Amino acid sequence: MKDCPGKRVGVHSFGNHTAIELIGRDRPGLLSEISAVLANLHFNVTVAEVWTHNRRIACVLYVNDNTTSGSVDDPNRLSIMEEQLKHIMRGCEDDDNVARTSFSMGFTHIDRRLHQMLFADRDYEGGGVTTEVDYPPSFKPKITVERCEEKGYSVVTVRCKDRAKLMFDIVCTLTDMQYVVFHANISSNGPYASQ
Repeated sequence: MKDCPGKRVGVHSFGNHTAIELIGRDRPGLLSEISAVLANLHFNVTVAEVWTHNRRIACVLYVNDNTTSGSVDDPNRLSIMEEQLKHIMRGCEDDDNVARTSFSMGFTHIDRRLHQMLFADRDYEGGGVTTEVDYPPSFKPKITVERCEEKGYSVVTVRCKDRAKLMFDIVCTLTDMQYVVFHANISSNGPYASQ
């Protein structure tokens, strides 16, 4: 459990709160059920960020006490909340690996943390979900890696269809692969991006 006083989420600063991380299988009504549990236990949700991908959901919620508007430090309340959220995230599955709940977040940027959670989950690699996309030839991603021996670094070039947060996802992926990005160049032409 980690309380994060004055934690910045995106561009908004929030007072004392408790961070909750959830990851599991997505289904209709899941967010409503999570909200109902938190409301019944007298928690306010100050911020919530949710990502879904291939029937998986990852979310980071910042909550505080309904009465004091401060972070929650009662271990009994937190334990009850964790058990109820695990039950909801598990759904009708009996496998404990289907869902995870955590209260420790640190000071990682929220989008970065969600990317890390889904990357670590890696359930998208199985479960009958097809991961290969049939791109038209003009939009098929092209990735090259060139080693620049005299400078001591590699140049990674990604050419693909442009979209929101493309650069962010590329940097996160390279970071997850334990590469250090110290320079980037971005250009786009219509629906295409070169990074």
